[in-house]
This record gives sequence, C-alpha cells and structure tokens, in this order.
Amino acid sequence: MQLSEKFFGALAGSGKKYYRIAWEAGLKPNQLYKITSGIDHPDREDPRIQKLCAFLGLSIDDAFDLESTEDKSRAHA
Repeated sequence: MQLSEKFFGALAGSGKKYYRIAWEAGLKPNQLYKITSGIDHPDREDPRIQKLCAFLGLSIDDAFDLESTEDKSRAHA
C-alpha cells in the first residue's frame, strides 16, 4: 500500500517543517522522515499514520493510494 499524493500534499500544504508536524502530531521527527523517504512502508493500521491523519485532518482512505493497491491485486490475479 502506497501513501497518496493527497497525504504528501497535506504535509506540504500545512506550511510547517516536517519536524514540527511530527512533534505536533505526537511523533518523533525520525519517524516522519522514515515514512516520507520510503524507508518505512506503513499500512492503514499503523498508529503513526493514524496520528498524522488526525493532525492533518485527513481520513485514512485519503492517506493511501487505493488505485496502486487495486493495480497490484489485479497483477497477482
């Protein structure tokens, strides 16, 4: 499952530095870095994503690119 452009747009659109977003959302800056740089690949149940979505005012559905998930499932069929 891949994070959506809407998620990254909300991060950028907040007008805050990533370290500030992390602290205000209840995360450590390195946790947000690992998510945004592609080191970690969180899923819908990841508490870090839930905290970020709550902070950014996004739903969990908005945070993930559902099309990429569907494309992958079709490829395996």
